[in-house]
Amino acid sequence: MGFDSGSISFTRYAILGNTPKLPDEAMLGKFAANALRPTDIGVPEDVEWGWVGPRHIFDGRFDFEHCVFNDCIHIGLRVDTNKVPGEVKSAYTTIEEEAAAANNPSGFISKAQKREVKDVVGRKLDEDLRSGKFRRSKLIPLLWDVPANVLYGPASVSVREKMQELFSRTFELELQPLTSGHIGLRELEKRAKRREYEDLMPTRFAKSQEDPDMNAEYPWTAKGDGAKDFLGNEFLLWLWHETQKTGVIETAAGASGGGHTTVMFDRTLQLDCVFGQSGKDTLTATGPTRMPEAIDALRTGKAPRKAGLIVDCAAGQFNLTLTGESLAVSSLKLPEVEKADTARTLFEERITLLRDFNNCIDAMYSAFLTARVSGWETTTGNIRKWIATGVKANTAAA
Repeated sequence: MGFDSGSISFTRYAILGNTPKLPDEAMLGKFAANALRPTDIGVPEDVEWGWVGPRHIFDGRFDFEHCVFNDCIHIGLRVDTNKVPGEVKSAYTTIEEEAAAANNPSGFISKAQKREVKDVVGRKLDEDLRSGKFRRSKLIPLLWDVPANVLYGPASVSVREKMQELFSRTFELELQPLTSGHIGLRELEKRAKRREYEDLMPTRFAKSQEDPDMNAEYPWTAKGDGAKDFLGNEFLLWLWHETQKTGVIETAAGASGGGHTTVMFDRTLQLDCVFGQSGKDTLTATGPTRMPEAIDALRTGKAPRKAGLIVDCAAGQFNLTLTGESLAVSSLKLPEVEKADTARTLFEERITLLRDFNNCIDAMYSAFLTARVSGWETTTGNIRKWIATGVKANTAAA
């Protein structure tokens, strides 16, 4: 579903460059100028993409009434794939080869006839592509929070690359995925702690069973000078540990989204080995972190990569699945909007709730970063003891 109804899935992108403060007609005009116009002369490209209105794949309206809500621009990215299935090509080839071979005394097709068949099949495939017979269109809804310089977009890398290219071509602005590492850098730079960020290394919360001295590698994240996206996995583990006490995360009162936030792990928990040795675990239950297998996974060197969460803050209760390293959100259920006289009012209230939700997540992540750059050894020691104690308790219970 899109941002205007149902559950929401997204990754956040920072918009870098000289950005406008509020939506205006010029911005909508640039969307219209770069709208997708599928090739109607000649053979189309394998993949074509461009902007459309947010309602459907043929929506060509780029105006305030249909695209601007609560200082945000709701827009669509349409991606068309033009590709004849291999089964169709194979069928065309077989039909033509059988027809050619039927006139030969030997019953077999000659090399010259094979070349002719290839040309005939090629022309048929071109005709099919020109006609749009095998065109497949996909609509990806996007939401541009103009005052915040943030775009809510897809998590898929292949779609992301097309979106980034098109956005750059349209506005001469860069989109940067707000992964856990990038958000960590932005937050710590605000605190004048760039050096502390650069010194951050992956934490080993348990020893490798094959090599007790081995360092944690978090093999699914970028290495070198790239974003330190292992921070997101440590954030999920920190949340897990903190919620074992009271279920409440304390955040800075002065921060946007600050105060008391209740967090519960729910429905799903995915873990992966930080040493790249013992593989993945996926646990599905009402309270997955209470399962013996969950704490056992931590003991063997696994860290959470994705978790189902129930987040209860001042704005209401939010249900979602959060991916650690990218901080991508999927299946986010917003609180019900009780009073909305029109569809526009409903959508604008949902945008306010979406902003409140992200403020809440950011406030908790900020609290984690505070712990991460101040007294982390003490926190790490407590988590290690908690993991060991949990394992002993599970063993005794068994």
